[in-house]
Amino acid sequence: MSRFKSFATDPNEIVLSSLKGLVASNPKVALIEKDKVILRQSPKAKVIVISGGGSGHEPTHAGFVGEGMLDVAVCGSLFASPSTKQIISAVNQFDGTNGFVIIVKNYTGDVLHFGLAAEKLKAKGKNVSLVTVGDDVSVGKTKGGLVGRRGLAGTVLVHKTVGAAAEAGLSLPEIEVLATAVTENIATIGASLDHCTVPGRDPTQQLALGPDELEIGMGIHNEPGVEKVSPLPTREGLVEKLLSILVSGEDPERSFVSFSKSDDVILLVNNLGGISNLELGSFVQVAASRLNEVYGLNLVRIFSGTFTTALDGPGFSLTLLNLTKAGEPSILEYIDAPTLAPGWTIKNLWTGSSSCKFKPRREIQQESTGPVLKTDPERIRALLVAARNSIVKYEPKITLYDTVAGDGDCGETLLNGSSGILSALENRTLHLDNAVQLALEIVDIVEDCMGGTSGGIYAIFLSALAQALGNTAENGTLDIATLAKCLKFALDTLYRYTRARPGDRTLIDALAPFVTTLVETKDFNIAVDSAKMGFEATRKLQAKFGRASYVAQSAITNFDNEGGLPDPGALGVVAILEGFLSTL
Repeated sequence: MSRFKSFATDPNEIVLSSLKGLVASNPKVALIEKDKVILRQSPKAKVIVISGGGSGHEPTHAGFVGEGMLDVAVCGSLFASPSTKQIISAVNQFDGTNGFVIIVKNYTGDVLHFGLAAEKLKAKGKNVSLVTVGDDVSVGKTKGGLVGRRGLAGTVLVHKTVGAAAEAGLSLPEIEVLATAVTENIATIGASLDHCTVPGRDPTQQLALGPDELEIGMGIHNEPGVEKVSPLPTREGLVEKLLSILVSGEDPERSFVSFSKSDDVILLVNNLGGISNLELGSFVQVAASRLNEVYGLNLVRIFSGTFTTALDGPGFSLTLLNLTKAGEPSILEYIDAPTLAPGWTIKNLWTGSSSCKFKPRREIQQESTGPVLKTDPERIRALLVAARNSIVKYEPKITLYDTVAGDGDCGETLLNGSSGILSALENRTLHLDNAVQLALEIVDIVEDCMGGTSGGIYAIFLSALAQALGNTAENGTLDIATLAKCLKFALDTLYRYTRARPGDRTLIDALAPFVTTLVETKDFNIAVDSAKMGFEATRKLQAKFGRASYVAQSAITNFDNEGGLPDPGALGVVAILEGFLSTL
């Protein structure tokens, strides 16, 4: 239950505080504090576009107030509809000569309060159109009964279409036609790893899913979904399941919108508030490729971002708007129209865009043109395999140390590099009989497979080693003296790109003693012992470089029983050297 933490706050106060923050950062809008209403400063004479609902879905609704979208957003408390009085207060800010269009998500409280406000306005002679959006397809037609489909992220596309149409000067009847075309041809389904955190609520009273569960169709007000899935599916498996409900039409209970091959559609991938942009981008890729390749749909626009949230809900939703079935060509024009609403972060990048999405890497094969330093292929193979095995052995400890002292990727980075080398060995693409060419090939593998700081350090060091080997005076067989000399050149080259030196608690504490000792003694065993001593010394050193330099002392003291927390990168160097040594 520890996930359900929030900053200490009064849930009734945070809504108004957030709205004040929005106004402070956006001079184009104003706030009626008493009624929690955000409105545009002096919109031109046109149809006034109003929306609103419970808070907790930001940037919906207040974030979409601005030229080209909403004129007014009426905000309720967390997950609670605003009152009719609040809505009337918002409407009274305008003369309404050209009429009002009110967009509301299909939830009972919202429909009742906004509907009553609309009726009161009509009684006063105002021209008002109430647009109710229900785009959810997770709840079947029978279970939905008379209530109908819930309003989800698809509502934002209604905001965008109607807002741009109103800005362009369309009349209320014309806007009604567009709004109907969108609402009748839009479908959304979502999935979440857990319920959201409600500020101010006792964490022990919050609903939670199991560690290996997710829910499909979880509502944006923390209401349970329609199906629990366990164990957790792959991204591809989850997206395919959602799309089968959204698009296939195989389930008549959930076939609310018809899709046919070659239909022009808009895909909107929405962050429910708590997943990373990295994950969201992956869901975009999976959904877009499946919609195109499996369902044959023509994706004329793909939007991704945070549009309609459930506070910090750790999930996402997929929305499809079928433009072909909507039958109104101007919808796309209004979707693309510019807006100053801060919540609509989409840039119009589609006009004149290239059809070539992916380009191949330009490969320039690195081949040695210098001397050939002969090596024994079987011995080299044994060295590389032993190093890989040693890395696998030490990886859990390297990862543990780096999780505390860094970002936890050091062990995985080394594994990735060694896996790349092992794969090349199995595919017989390495020149094991020529040290110069082999070094160049390993540099390529390291650059492809190893990221992070350690990957960069290894790449520079090995690239310099390849250069030194290639600059040897004549052909021959690689011996320990030549290797030591070239390693010294590689270390000196590395020093030009990092200020880390022995004593700074980095992998240099193991690498440098190994190189200098090998140069002095020409004895690999003694040099490896020096590397181990350098590694052990890092247990007592204060980190000066990298993320380890920011770590609190309290975290490090947890390793006092083993002599202190060592540098994980230095252990990685020792792991490689011990692997080499085991074959000698």
